[in-house]
Amino acid sequence: MPVVCLQGGNELTAACRPMDELLLGHKTAGPVVVVPLASKPGTDYTRTSAHAVRYFRGLGADVAAAPDARKDPDGAVAAVDAAGLIFLTGGSPRTLRDAVVGSGVGSAIADKMATGTPIAGSSAGAMVACSMTLLPQWRGSPHTGPGLGLVQGYVVVPHFDGGRPAWVTAALSVADDGVLGIPECSGVMADVDTKGNVERLTAVGVAMSTLITPTERRELVAGVGFEPT
Repeated sequence: MPVVCLQGGNELTAACRPMDELLLGHKTAGPVVVVPLASKPGTDYTRTSAHAVRYFRGLGADVAAAPDARKDPDGAVAAVDAAGLIFLTGGSPRTLRDAVVGSGVGSAIADKMATGTPIAGSSAGAMVACSMTLLPQWRGSPHTGPGLGLVQGYVVVPHFDGGRPAWVTAALSVADDGVLGIPECSGVMADVDTKGNVERLTAVGVAMSTLITPTERRELVAGVGFEPT
């Protein structure tokens, strides 16, 4: 069964190590492939790539950063096709969403998930992994739009500290099954079928995540699975 790990942000730091070691236990044949398309092209992309490679090497993993798909779409798709685990780093959800859709990398990631390759996304990466994503703007409530659909029915609010009411309200407006409020250095492991339908949610990381619906808030305790009805 495919696994998608939705993380709340501040990724690739010491506090995330236990969560990411757990994630590496799901890795299939092939390296960890980091996809930093939420970063701007150029220095930002290169810096994020280098940091991610150092981090996963420190966990003992074989790791590579995909080429920037905005410059080398074929190379990026080839890197994703060879991956045993794919990690979408944080940054701008709109930048990420537009880049993966426009380059074909998004379709390649979905195909890999359908064959059992685990996918992880942090902050923007977690947001865009879902069927619908928030698209923040400088002022006012965030816009919403389609994501990759790796996780159906849920919308992620990252960096969650119990607040962010405008984000939660916007997310609830497009979430069929609920909003996942995920703190930094924490995550929700979603066991999904090959079409992204969620069969089980399990909180991981340093803090509890929160499942929010129009009628209730339910804390997801680390290591205790929740099966949606």
